[in-house]
Amino acid sequence: MSNQDPMIDVFIYEARQLLETLEDILLEGEREHRLSDEQINEVFRIMHTIKGSSGMMSFEGLTKISHKVEDLFAQIREKKARSGDWDKIFDIVLAAADLIKADIDRISLGQEPDCDPGEVTKQVEDYLEKISHRVAPPDGKDEEAPEEAEDDNTAADAPYYKIKITFEPGCQMENMRAFGVANELRGLGGRIAHVPENLMDEGSAAEISVNGLVIYMQTSVNPDILKNALDSTMFLAAFSVIPLASDEDELPAVLKPVPRKAEEAVKEAPQEVQGKQNFISVNVNKIDKLMDLVGEIVTTESMVTKNPEVVGLQIESFERSGQQLRKLINELQDIVMSVRMLPVSTTFHKMHRIVRDMSKKVGREVDLTIIGEETEVDKNIIDHLSDPLMHLIRNAVDHGLEAPGERAIAGKRSKGTVTLEARNTGGDVTITVSDDGRGLDREAIIRKAIERGLTTKSPEEISDREAYSFIFLPGFSTNEQVTEFSGRGVGMDVVRSNIEKVGGSVLVDSSPGKGTVVQIKIPLTLAIIVGMKLSVGELTFIVPILSIQESFKPEAKDVFLDPDGNEMIMLRGECYSVLRLHRLFDIVPETTNPEEGILVRITNDTCTYCLFADKLLGEQQAVVKPLPLYIQKHNHNMRGLGGCAILGDGSISLIVDVNSLNG
Repeated sequence: MSNQDPMIDVFIYEARQLLETLEDILLEGEREHRLSDEQINEVFRIMHTIKGSSGMMSFEGLTKISHKVEDLFAQIREKKARSGDWDKIFDIVLAAADLIKADIDRISLGQEPDCDPGEVTKQVEDYLEKISHRVAPPDGKDEEAPEEAEDDNTAADAPYYKIKITFEPGCQMENMRAFGVANELRGLGGRIAHVPENLMDEGSAAEISVNGLVIYMQTSVNPDILKNALDSTMFLAAFSVIPLASDEDELPAVLKPVPRKAEEAVKEAPQEVQGKQNFISVNVNKIDKLMDLVGEIVTTESMVTKNPEVVGLQIESFERSGQQLRKLINELQDIVMSVRMLPVSTTFHKMHRIVRDMSKKVGREVDLTIIGEETEVDKNIIDHLSDPLMHLIRNAVDHGLEAPGERAIAGKRSKGTVTLEARNTGGDVTITVSDDGRGLDREAIIRKAIERGLTTKSPEEISDREAYSFIFLPGFSTNEQVTEFSGRGVGMDVVRSNIEKVGGSVLVDSSPGKGTVVQIKIPLTLAIIVGMKLSVGELTFIVPILSIQESFKPEAKDVFLDPDGNEMIMLRGECYSVLRLHRLFDIVPETTNPEEGILVRITNDTCTYCLFADKLLGEQQAVVKPLPLYIQKHNHNMRGLGGCAILGDGSISLIVDVNSLNG
């Protein structure tokens, strides 16, 4: 998409933002079984904006379908929908949104849009035909429609306003943006005129970019509402709302009032309202580049301050300057990290649509509960969350929750519940997808695993956690019927692989008859970690400091072998496995004697164990780099390694992936 016309990029970005808002409004309305007047107006404005921008870009199919939905909501605003109409309306508009979204995706890939609006157009026309034949009750009101307040927005004594708008430099399509703003204000109620007069003329874009857009408006709407509408406009640099007297010379002739009786009082105008947008949109590639540069600065600072030729000199002024540099770099790093951090709410809210569509297709009533949507995660990690969560939510609805009749027999309420929760846990974020369904069939999973030769253990020897982990193997499913939404095994390998790509892990727990819990643990960011350096022979390893519980020198009497020959250590009455890094990576160590080396107790997602190394070298802030491709290509077993880092002296250190090791 980066090689396309910048105007296309802006169109795609804004259309996707509008479609997300549209879907949220419709799903909320579906839960309430109707849309409020404000929501109806918002949907109308969204479709109007998409229609205008699609027309400017000459995307005829998108223009046609958005125009048709705009017509639908224009009629809904006039006549109001009856209570029995809303389900049909929601289906029509969501179907239209899906078509638009599919075409936006094609455009983003450099392809031509090819949506066929025929079916949606026919549904809209059928509905419009239906409501056109409704006969109003004797009192002139639709008996099922909510009462409307009398529209006095264009009353003769309504106040006048001059609204001056400027867009951010280089935002592109200024005339189209102005067109959208003018129509949004018109939708609030009132009469407007604007300069330049013809916003659809391409030449007006240059005029607006230099002089801004001036809108003259007569309305009884509170100026705070006007301000809020303007405040939500993207790429707006600044705006002002200034009251005008009805006899101002600059007021366009079309808005000037008809002469009134002298004794009628002039309405007092509100004070000027001004505002400025406090955010801008930045291409994520620029943020990635900035993050890479910060990582290089961290490494270079370490090289300078820990240079062997300087460290031994003990120059006080150099040390002070080094400390100040470290402080500033830490602040810079924190700011860049905060820019990259985004709340999971956007990804979570997309799941409402998945639940809505799934519940209709499989005939189940489902509530989706979202907890902790304000939790923030690195942008790159969020990008890897959508697919795993989609698979988990679909499987929970289709395979996890029982049919209403089955739930009634089990003494449960007919409507099932799927809960999506995010919370911070130290340096990680834990995301949990749980349902109150039937739970996993442990015996069926083990039976399938034995049939496929995945284990040689007897069912009694297999723990619950080990049994449930089988569902993450490719194609593993206990569902005998292959359907569009097959059993939990379908897509679960995708869940695990996507989560592992970002250094995370996934666990499953289940209680028969009570439900299933899938827990995903992911790092806050992949860019920079704080770790502890360990030396083994001539190599240096870094272990994430948040995984370390303690380090100690063991006594010989505490180290022993279990009946299977595994090395163990007794620590304060508890037994832990001992993993020797030199054996794991085939390195010649300085010592193999536990009393001469160091043990580091590690806690990962599944267990606690001890790593044995030669020496503990101290804390290290490291910029995480992926292992070189040639190493990944020729070493298929990368167990225990999560990447590498460049140290201050220019040497390479390997980063230990504590989650792929266990005792």
